Amino acid sequence: MPSRRASAELLVVDDDPTTCEFIAKALKREGYGCTTAQTGAEAFEAAQKRSFDLLLLDLRLPDTDGLQLLYALREQKVQVPAIIITAHPSLPTAIEALSREVRNYLPKPFKPAQLMERVRNALADESGMGSEYLWDNLETKYNFRHVLSRSPRVRRTYLTAAKSARSRAPILIQGESGTGKEFLARAIHYLSDRAGKPFVVLNCGAFPQELLESELFGHEKGAFTSATAGKPGLCEMADGGTLFLDEIGDMTLPMQVKLLRFIQDGSFRRLGSTEEGRVDVRIIAATNQDLPAAMKAGRFREDLYWRINVVHLHLSPLRERPEDLEPFSSHFLAEFAQELEKRRLELSPEALEKLRSFSWPGNIRQLHNVLLRAALLADTPILRPEHIVFDELSA
Repeated sequence: MPSRRASAELLVVDDDPTTCEFIAKALKREGYGCTTAQTGAEAFEAAQKRSFDLLLLDLRLPDTDGLQLLYALREQKVQVPAIIITAHPSLPTAIEALSREVRNYLPKPFKPAQLMERVRNALADESGMGSEYLWDNLETKYNFRHVLSRSPRVRRTYLTAAKSARSRAPILIQGESGTGKEFLARAIHYLSDRAGKPFVVLNCGAFPQELLESELFGHEKGAFTSATAGKPGLCEMADGGTLFLDEIGDMTLPMQVKLLRFIQDGSFRRLGSTEEGRVDVRIIAATNQDLPAAMKAGRFREDLYWRINVVHLHLSPLRERPEDLEPFSSHFLAEFAQELEKRRLELSPEALEKLRSFSWPGNIRQLHNVLLRAALLADTPILRPEHIVFDELSA
C-alpha cells in the first residue's frame, strides 16, 4: 500500500507567547494543525472540546505544572501522547515523565529541525505503531475493510474500537451529527462475541420521557391511556446483544436515574409492573453534545457519565479531515453508479476542489447527499463543479 501523509492536530502549551508562536509557525510550515494555550486551564478546556494527536507541554505553567495537567487529562479519559518541553531536562520530573508513557522531552532552546524530528517520531510511534501498521491492523486483524478514512486520528479511533469490541465495557461515542457514530457502533457490535445477537437502536431524543421509558423498558396493558396491550421494551429485545443509545445527551434527568440503575445490574421493570426483569446487554451510547458542559449545567448526571464513558471514542468532523473527502466521494460514487446503472461516476479535479472548499456542517451524511444529487442530475460520467450544489442553509 502506498504511503499516505495526513495532517495531524497538535496542542502546544507554554506560558511564553514567543515560544508558542515559534512552535506554531514551525508546525504550520510542515502542514500540521496547531492550537496554542498559555495556561493549564486553557489547555484543559481545549482538550475537552476537541481531539488532538499530540501534546507539546511545558513543565512550568503559571497555574499548574505540565505533568499535573497531563494526569488530569488522563483522568478525564483524554488519551493523547505528549512531548514534555523543559529548560531543565535533568529535573526528576522530566525523568518521571519519561517513565509514565510521555513520548519524549525536548530541552530548551531547540531548533525547528529538532522539534519536527520529535513530532514526527511521536506521531509515528503512538501505541508502538506507525500509520501503515495501524491501517494494516484495521484491514486484516480486525477486518475493518470498510474503513475508508485516511486520517490517522480516525484510524486510531477505529483501532481502539476494535480492541474494545470483545469486552463488556460500555462505550461512549462523541461527535457531530453525520460523522458516523451509529456506523461505528454497528462495527463494534459485529466485531464482538455478540455479533449473532440483536443490535438495537434507541434515539433518546425522539420521545418524551414517559414514551421513552416505555420504549426502553416496555409496559403492561393499562400502564397508560393508549397501552391497550403489553409490549416488551428494547432492552428485552437486545438481550444478549448490543443496545445503542443514540443522542443520550437529550435524555431527561429522571430517565437518566432509571438508566443508571439498569446499566449497573441489568435489572428493569416494565411500566405498570411490579415484577423485575433482568437482561444481558452491552451499552454503546452516542451524543453530539458536550456532556462535561451539560454536567456543569446540571443537565446530565455525573454518575451516569462515568458509567457510560468507560471507553471513550471521538469522531472528528469532516472539515478537520479533508484528506477523507476523496476516498469517501469515490466510495459513494461507485455505489451510486451501480444503483443508477451507470458504467462509472467520477469527480473532475475542479469538482473535487469545490468539495474541498466547503465546510461540511452536515459531515459525511451531507457529503453523501450532495453527491447523490449530483449523480442523479449529471448527464455525463464525469461530475463537474456545476453538478455540485450545496444546501442553501449551509452554503
